[in-house]
Amino acid sequence: MAQEALAFDMYGTLVNPLRIGHQLEQYVGPDAQRASELWRQKQLEYTFRLTAMEQYENFEQVTRKALEYALLVTQHPLTDEQKQQLMAQYDDLEVFPDTIQGLERLQVAGHAMVVFSNGTPAMLSAILKNAQVERYMQNTIPQGYVSVDEIQVYKPAPGTYQLVANRLHRPLHEVRLISSNPFDIVGARSAGMQATWIDRSGGLFDTLGERPEMVVGSLVELAERLGA
Repeated sequence: MAQEALAFDMYGTLVNPLRIGHQLEQYVGPDAQRASELWRQKQLEYTFRLTAMEQYENFEQVTRKALEYALLVTQHPLTDEQKQQLMAQYDDLEVFPDTIQGLERLQVAGHAMVVFSNGTPAMLSAILKNAQVERYMQNTIPQGYVSVDEIQVYKPAPGTYQLVANRLHRPLHEVRLISSNPFDIVGARSAGMQATWIDRSGGLFDTLGERPEMVVGSLVELAERLGA
């Protein structure tokens, strides 16, 4: 039996969505950072709003609409081809410097690991391969990921956390979410899951819920904490 079942958020936890600003810079110049931040902010906001309205559009559609919003705010109209190039970049985001080393150590320690994300199956298949993290996940389930697209509702809805527990064949309380997103941590703990917050920037945690007992700065530190 693996020591723990770990469900990793993808965007912001294993790969950095804000690094897409380098690609944006080619199109919007000095507004790239602002556009990148708006894109990410609106992407999450749209998932929350859709869930509240009991509606669903897949994560690729949501991401495209969030991009269009960011471009409108920064007043940078782009062609459909340029937008598609930016969308394609979402399938090839850079991993954080600690990601690979941390996953290697966690795998050696015997943890069952899977990516658990709002991303569509197509997006997740691409990013797992391009980020070279699929080999750490596929020993747990063949595809290496669990997508909320399966039930068409976004995190932090309670059913999403039950979904990943079901796919791992574990009781919910025996699965640990690993995420850098406070809303995800609060949602997981509310649903009855264990959670660890990856706080790489020394940021603030949500006031909607308490900080989890385990807070680490990197996946390497996570491996050390779980090993201890």
